[in-house]
Amino acid sequence: MAIMRPPLEECDRLITPLNEGERRVAEKLSELDDDWTVYVQPRLAQDIPDFVAVHPRLGVCAIEVKHWARGKYRPADGGTIEYLSGGVWQSSKEAPRYQASRYRSTIYEHFFAQPDDSRKPTKAVRAIVVLPEWSTADAEKLLSEQAVSPAERDVAVFGGDALHRPASELVGTPPVEVNRASIARVHQHLKASVFTLDFVPAPKLSPGAKNIADNPSDARRRRVRGSAGCGKTYGLAVRAARLAAERKHVLVLTYNVTLANYLRTLVGARCTELRASPTFVTCVSFHGLCSRIADDAERAGLTCDVPEGTKSYDVSVAKAMSAGAQGFSPRYDAVLVDEGQDFNLDWWNFLRIHVAKPDAEMLLVADPTQDIYENKAWTDEESMKGSGFAGNWTLLTGSYRLPRDMAPIVNTFADRYVDGERIHADIPDDHVAISGEFFPTRRRWLNIASTAELGRSVGEAVVELCRTDDDLSPADIVFLCEEHEQGLDAVKVIEQAGLPVHHIFAKHSQDQARRKRRFWPDAPGIKGCTVQSYKGWETPALVMGIGAKPHSLRLAYVAMTRLRVREGGPATISVVNAHHGAFTFDSTFAVWRQLDVPLWAPPVPAERLG
Repeated sequence: MAIMRPPLEECDRLITPLNEGERRVAEKLSELDDDWTVYVQPRLAQDIPDFVAVHPRLGVCAIEVKHWARGKYRPADGGTIEYLSGGVWQSSKEAPRYQASRYRSTIYEHFFAQPDDSRKPTKAVRAIVVLPEWSTADAEKLLSEQAVSPAERDVAVFGGDALHRPASELVGTPPVEVNRASIARVHQHLKASVFTLDFVPAPKLSPGAKNIADNPSDARRRRVRGSAGCGKTYGLAVRAARLAAERKHVLVLTYNVTLANYLRTLVGARCTELRASPTFVTCVSFHGLCSRIADDAERAGLTCDVPEGTKSYDVSVAKAMSAGAQGFSPRYDAVLVDEGQDFNLDWWNFLRIHVAKPDAEMLLVADPTQDIYENKAWTDEESMKGSGFAGNWTLLTGSYRLPRDMAPIVNTFADRYVDGERIHADIPDDHVAISGEFFPTRRRWLNIASTAELGRSVGEAVVELCRTDDDLSPADIVFLCEEHEQGLDAVKVIEQAGLPVHHIFAKHSQDQARRKRRFWPDAPGIKGCTVQSYKGWETPALVMGIGAKPHSLRLAYVAMTRLRVREGGPATISVVNAHHGAFTFDSTFAVWRQLDVPLWAPPVPAERLG
């Protein structure tokens, strides 16, 4: 018998109770052999398929079930389907094969494919549609006449007669090669995305994070500003889980694609702690949300206008706003925005007016010191008129992420090199109680003559770190570069040393986007990322490169603040600097600065930091 997650007897806790047709399919899937695991209503980014079946050698199959009554649906002109309602035939907006094909694409692109795998799904990831009230022949005829893309033609269609045959015939058993790491990652995500009764102890929350998570005044609109590591993201993740426990539909948004992956992991863990269903929470990038709204709106027959002069990257945003103005957009009980300094007022108001329900809870958390795109959207009250906020910002200053001896260094760096508004990362009195025992950081600073050497030098620093710190595993280490070319140079050095690397770097924009979607916080191997895409993440062992561009020092501040306390040992940071304006910071950062002395610097005494 297959493993069912959750068990069939617990399915009454699902986001939507199983209907009769879905229950029949679930019972058939449970007859699969012991190697199969069937996930019921898992969350896949913005989708919730009915079932996803996973096998270690036979791959993955997504199943969409339509409990359509015979005689109530029929093919219509123009490649559409009509349904009978109140004695009148109406055009249906449902497209089962399109839905199933989208599930297949999402599973493959976000959770199954390795960074170097092809763009198109292989037979290791499949999708089917089941119409239990129809025969297979009639179901195939009905859906074959609906206009479909080439990708949708690969979606098999079954009727109720298939439920009287072996379950393996539904999910398919093609001869495929399946990467164990891919299957493991699919399991890891799906297990975290369905309701479970597993018990996980709740973590300690800092006062700031607790305030975000509790919303003690029950405010409908909140805005929180805080320094790096103060608990903004963590508190937001707990808040999302608590709202999910109340069976509210929650949208968690960020600007970065990679951060959406990280948030999904955080929220899933918090839902497990609270025994809430993570299916209620959608974690996605803002542009990913807009692309889905625009796609669904155009499939529904709407025309989404794009103003002349719109940049290509923001076409999906313009289309989504046009769809929203026409009354077409999803609605959520809560909208929570992380890294809000990357958002502008127009985006926020689109979410407030068209995506959040009228009585929805909305939260914006931001750090102006990390405004790397220079939006300056939330810098004064005048610019925030019409945003729906009432009351002052909630300000959080204590950093629980940074090690105690790194906070003054980071603040000094910001004071010297970062323009505009800054929020200092102070160390709170309860830092040890929340973050754990303090260990002095291991720090290294290397000045180099040119950015042409930067990527190679970063790679060499990563290899040196692996060789000199036996307490670190490759999965503990992250290296950050500003440019993809630099990152590729670093990857080459690291791989030549025989070390595994999981990274986002590529020469072409399409490949970069693909790798970002496949970049995960819990993937094995050393992690490599741009500073921009790693914003919001954290690591106990960091190697970072500083370029020579005008904005490089602000990016360097963001990179430094990714360092977090390491449980049971010292956190480690190595800086390779090509910005001549910051050459003198080596004396503040670390004692060691000679190219031919491969040693870690001892911590700078507190009196040296002033």
